[in-house]
Amino acid sequence: MAGSVVRIKISGDKDVVKMLNDVGLELKDMQPAMADVGKYLKGLYSGQVFASRGGVIGESWPRLSAKYAAWKAKRFPGRPVLVRTGLMQRSFSYAAQPLQVEISNKAAHFRYHQSDEPRTIMPYRPMMKVEDAQYNEIVKIINARLEATIKAKGGI
Repeated sequence: MAGSVVRIKISGDKDVVKMLNDVGLELKDMQPAMADVGKYLKGLYSGQVFASRGGVIGESWPRLSAKYAAWKAKRFPGRPVLVRTGLMQRSFSYAAQPLQVEISNKAAHFRYHQSDEPRTIMPYRPMMKVEDAQYNEIVKIINARLEATIKAKGGI
């Protein structure tokens, strides 16, 4: 079954599109910028989110139950929350398209942790979310790529 997905999609108003067209840059293919965003989010989700136990995206993960923590300590000593073998942490990927990027995780058990459906046993421990800090970084990444492209076309 497919994992959860985060999509970042670019759309512009008429003034932005006109300005970009005026410098010879049509807002039709932002794939390099989308790839930059995908690389950033993949690194964030597989790195900082796990290191902060969700804190970096404003979703601090609950502790393991005492029973499960004892079981895990015997079988996977030293492994943090949501890490047994590291498969889920390594399974983030992204696919950049001209105006969007899709970040996903194909690990079978990922969707159970990411889902915000009502639950009684397994706590909600999301790994993919875009908060203001991440949104601002995404804007910086796209702006940097646009600026470089405009400069390369002699626009600035």
